Amino acid sequence: MGKLPWKGRKGEVKMIINFVGLFSQPSITGELSDETHIARELEKLGHTVNRVQRDIWKAYCDGEPVQLDWNLAIPDADINLIAKWPHFNDGKYIHILSNGVPVFYWIWDFMPNPDIPSWHLEMAKVADLYLSGELGIFGEYKKHGVKPYYFQMDVCDGDIPTFDNLEKIYDVIFTGSCIDQGNRKEYLQVINKGIPITIFSWNPEEWFKLGFKECYPAVYGEEYNRVIAQSKIVLGLSVEPNCWGYWSNRVGKVIRAGGLLLQEYAPGMETQLPVGIKYFSSPEEAIEKIKEILKVPHYVGSLDSGKYTSERKARQLTILMERYLKNGDKWLL
Repeated sequence: MGKLPWKGRKGEVKMIINFVGLFSQPSITGELSDETHIARELEKLGHTVNRVQRDIWKAYCDGEPVQLDWNLAIPDADINLIAKWPHFNDGKYIHILSNGVPVFYWIWDFMPNPDIPSWHLEMAKVADLYLSGELGIFGEYKKHGVKPYYFQMDVCDGDIPTFDNLEKIYDVIFTGSCIDQGNRKEYLQVINKGIPITIFSWNPEEWFKLGFKECYPAVYGEEYNRVIAQSKIVLGLSVEPNCWGYWSNRVGKVIRAGGLLLQEYAPGMETQLPVGIKYFSSPEEAIEKIKEILKVPHYVGSLDSGKYTSERKARQLTILMERYLKNGDKWLL
């Protein structure tokens, strides 16, 4: 569990944090990785964040010769974070990182259940705390000795500009990949028969094959926020709509960009998300809601955009890390 009690450095709650994740600029999107803007916000709060690139950490733990330009975990950190990556498939990637202080294993995806991938389960079992939005299936993790804690990753990079008062050039859009998970293919095809949907996706050709006429490459960052601001309705569907507490981080992105979100309902949303979001649980209900919204010239969505930035999430994470370092995990349910 780490070294307790922890009093902070010089009486202040400022931590040295090892953070293993994706810190290189993804060329396919041009966006900063989520780990990068979270680390940036932690540093703004006064913490020292030691960024450890995930492929370097894997190579080091696998015994490859150390290169001079490798930035590796420092031994006197207060706490460690490691983000999910399928190539982290052994508890050693956490054991070696630990060095006597706690390790939080943080994911922002829904993992298959009950057939939890073995590589992921091995990491979750070894971690001192498993941070996830999958509250509805925590019981399954606990059967395997995992210590889960609800910490949803429904935020975005708050440094990306947003736009107000842009002309609405799209009636209904969906920004997501064409995959078989969840209800997106089935629901969107039904909706599209009566109400045309404009798609933005990294694989738009697959949506085109399903009968969608307006399909464009995915947009990211500032351009994503611009498209949201130019849309009357943004449809949202997650890969798993039936798990309490889990939803895509596109929810936070749309809210922060000021979009009017019409979201496939998942249990817990009404308690965690702001008023102004509209929900549906079938394509027929979505069509009904779309028609209602389009009748109102200036329909207003959620106004609580500041809640969904990494700046706020870093503050929440700071509280969690501080309380864990001071008190351990005795408060876990």
